[in-house]
Amino acid sequence: MTEHIIRQQGASLQKGAATEDRREKKTARAAASTMNREDGVPQQELERFARFLLPTIQAFYQSEEGQRLFEEWKKR
Repeated sequence: MTEHIIRQQGASLQKGAATEDRREKKTARAAASTMNREDGVPQQELERFARFLLPTIQAFYQSEEGQRLFEEWKKR
């Protein structure tokens, strides 16, 4: 009977180790996907570029010309 219990405990430990391995792999994949997108451009660089462009885009749409062009676009 003791041998049976030892086998069950061993199986449980192996199952737990396999689950932990899957969690680590999933975490590593998630970290890698946030670092590099499919196109190879790091996410951090895209965010930096967006922060650079945002003030220019906002200024354009706050101008009279930007508002006029936006209204024309909505009508189409």
